[in-house]
Amino acid sequence: MKRGLILIAAAIQFILSGCGSVLTVNVSNPLQVDRHPELIELVLSDVTAKLSLREGEKFVITSNGAEVPYQITYDGKVVFPATLGGGASQDFVLRKGTPAEVVTKVRGDHYPKRVDDICWENDLVGFRVYGFKEDNPSGYDIFTKKNTDLPVIPEMYRLALDPGQKKIEKKIKKEFGKDSAAVFHNKRSFHIDHGYGADFYAVGPTLGAGTSALLDGDEIIYPFCYDTFEILDNGPLRFTMKLTFRPFKIGNCENVVETRTISIDLGSHFTKTVVSFEGLDAPTPIVTGIVVQDTDGKAIGDATKGYIAYPAPTMNFDKFNDVDNGIIYVGHVFAEELESTGLRYFSEQESKKRNGSKGHMLAHSTYEPGKPFVYWWGFGWDGADMKTYEDWKKHLDIFSAQLRTPLTVNLK
Repeated sequence: MKRGLILIAAAIQFILSGCGSVLTVNVSNPLQVDRHPELIELVLSDVTAKLSLREGEKFVITSNGAEVPYQITYDGKVVFPATLGGGASQDFVLRKGTPAEVVTKVRGDHYPKRVDDICWENDLVGFRVYGFKEDNPSGYDIFTKKNTDLPVIPEMYRLALDPGQKKIEKKIKKEFGKDSAAVFHNKRSFHIDHGYGADFYAVGPTLGAGTSALLDGDEIIYPFCYDTFEILDNGPLRFTMKLTFRPFKIGNCENVVETRTISIDLGSHFTKTVVSFEGLDAPTPIVTGIVVQDTDGKAIGDATKGYIAYPAPTMNFDKFNDVDNGIIYVGHVFAEELESTGLRYFSEQESKKRNGSKGHMLAHSTYEPGKPFVYWWGFGWDGADMKTYEDWKKHLDIFSAQLRTPLTVNLK
């Protein structure tokens, strides 16, 4: 009898301890638009405390009977995706357990053999920043993506940088001529679409697809390539890196150092960028820019909603075929209203200096010392899931609303 009571007491204690190791998170969408998907952020220490996790213990997240992937980030957060319809809500349950392996769909890589490029991508889009071996002003570059939600840029770079392939190309050129070598080169070039997208975007010494820059009077102080980098998160759901730039002078401020924290999440067309300047002692005008390749006024801006956009033409790097690589719809979005937006065209002389580009579509703000400057920049491509400029404008409207009205997260 006594032994039976002891067993019953032990069972009750086990059940009660189990009740304390479950955390329910309710996520609700206050907007009447679908959100697909967004990463929910929880504080890791809160999860650890709520689940009474000991060192080394893991947990799983489930919703509607299915396991949900998650990632622990460098800054102590738990992030997981949620897809909600307009006005909908959903519960996610966290409990002790061993999670399934998560397929990596978001990652970034440093390429020291290719002028220290750093590329990053998610399931929809890819981007590139040029390294310190490129001693020129340089903006962000774009890699289009289609037909897969898995990383493709590492394989593109592997083929492009393969020394064995380069030797073969050199031999073909010597024996059969430049055209034959060019045909072989095209087969491994990441400027040619081999079924998963490519780099068709023209950057040159401009702000490219989304770089920010301080203004000294009316002059854009173009940032050069990064000096140092640190990859902080590398998938499977979020990529984050920190870039530091060489000191520069603006006005009376010497040795101003720019730092950027760049991140991208699963399911987003946008890279989030947090910019700060050390050594700047007064509020200073700042712009973000999209390089424009024509003067027909297709670029748009809405200071109240906080975005700018431009339908960028693509380049054809295939000298043997007349290939139309479509239109890349570029955009920047801000969580707050902008001071103004507008096109600024280059003089004929400056256009030549900037590889024939015609100017920039600019978003104007003021950088406040000690306060991070935050914005999102990205693109859609008509060769993938963004078929028209109107589709892209609608996407910008929705994304702007989502930034200003985030998902509501409650812990139960």
